[in-house]
Amino acid sequence: MKRYGSCPDPWSGRGAYCTTGQFAQAGNRRYLRHCGPTAAANAVLTLRRGQGRSEAAPEKVFLKCAAIGRHSLIYYNIDLLHRFGGTSDLLAGIMLQRCLRACGCRARVGVRRLLTAGNLLRALQRGSFAYLELRRHPVYGNHHLLCYGARREDGRLYLRCADGWKDRMTEIPAGSIRLGWMFEIRPVS
Repeated sequence: MKRYGSCPDPWSGRGAYCTTGQFAQAGNRRYLRHCGPTAAANAVLTLRRGQGRSEAAPEKVFLKCAAIGRHSLIYYNIDLLHRFGGTSDLLAGIMLQRCLRACGCRARVGVRRLLTAGNLLRALQRGSFAYLELRRHPVYGNHHLLCYGARREDGRLYLRCADGWKDRMTEIPAGSIRLGWMFEIRPVS
């Protein structure tokens, strides 16, 4: 059994937990496969809260993030044969950085890394949180979400996430992640 170092949990108490369901009809428009803009909106809202800034209206932040993704050709608001649409994995970091900048958040988005327990725990230990891209997950399939922290129990590692499906923290067993990537989001003073 793999052993993990300390399990930091720097953000789950301050994290935003907006859902794709609450934005499905945002701004009189129907949104499809919009977990990427939802995760970006949660990142903006979390950073604003963590940096002591005023609360922003979640729907306004989501609409801004979705528009940035659409205009950058990174987010496609379609679901073609359940295969095409949503946010480009390769370009999600660019969309995320543009969303943070457009909403006045002071943070750096790291390079895209393979999602491993080591990479994620190192990011969390630096006081960051992470934008995750899951592939072929048994529950989520292909999905984008945020990870605010981690905890260990009985030798197992659990990720504390805003999964975009529930309006509260969700714990995902790290062992259930077959393939994924991550972008570290590090606040800047």
